[in-house]
Amino acid sequence: MTNIFDVAEAAGVSKSTVSRVFSGKGYVSDTSRQKILQAADDLGYVPSILARQLRQQSTKTIGFIAKTYYPAVGDLMNYVTHMLDKKGYKINIYFTKTKEDELEILNAFKYHTLDGLFFADNRNNWHTIKKFSEYGPISTWRRINSRYVYSSYVDHYPLYCKILKYVTDTYGDVSVGHILNDQLKNNTKARLRALNEFKAGWEKIDSWKVFYPEQTNAGRDAAQKYMKLSKKPQVIVVYSDYVASEFISYLRENNYKVPEDIKVFGFDNSDFGRFNELSTIDTFLSLQVRNSINKILSELEQTEFHEYKIVPKIIIRNTC
Repeated sequence: MTNIFDVAEAAGVSKSTVSRVFSGKGYVSDTSRQKILQAADDLGYVPSILARQLRQQSTKTIGFIAKTYYPAVGDLMNYVTHMLDKKGYKINIYFTKTKEDELEILNAFKYHTLDGLFFADNRNNWHTIKKFSEYGPISTWRRINSRYVYSSYVDHYPLYCKILKYVTDTYGDVSVGHILNDQLKNNTKARLRALNEFKAGWEKIDSWKVFYPEQTNAGRDAAQKYMKLSKKPQVIVVYSDYVASEFISYLRENNYKVPEDIKVFGFDNSDFGRFNELSTIDTFLSLQVRNSINKILSELEQTEFHEYKIVPKIIIRNTC
């Protein structure tokens, strides 16, 4: 039977270094850690502590993975933490800087130091991540279609159509600008599809677009770009309430009035939207999380999974 000495010899490190990797205690360089994990994988080694966990079938711990912090991630952590606590589970929160950081977590999952994974954001592609689903359940709120990774999402195409229809029905012949997320994300693609369909009959509905892969400083940067335009859109549709709130705040610092000078429509009905009286779309994030966590727990506890139906609604307030 393969033991810790075999792994140490194959990786070219000491027994104590191998022990630190699998106990999670003490410093180990990234290079040594990768060598040890690869050696353990090649040799089929399972540490004794992990073997005990395998026999028990549960560590009662779920991993929460994100790339960086922004308000929606905070909301997700809040919902996930409280839901797992009620079910008797703990949560480990990880913020990754690189694909390698994320793979290290996935390898820990492979060795059953975590029972399941919830992705707020991912750095590796889903094709890479789905390979780890054989070691336990994986869920996300991101929009993907996969038999291996469960996704509880809302389709942004009909929602963006609803926003654009509201704008045109309410304000008529106005020019509309758009602050959008990463062009590679499925939700952005869905919004662009809706926009292109409306554009065919209403050219001014696509008078200006900017894209941001992250929310940090996106609203401020978009406001600066907006103020430099010679022909400014009369309505701006923004992909999140947080970014919309920052956009409005910076404009007001520069003596623009909302909604008198410019109308702004947000998205997600977060606290930022409520505090700033933003017109927005409620996507019921708490239900998305409930579906995702229930899916993980139903697989772990071998119970029937009941998926909550999510019906987003438009909320009209003061900004648009």
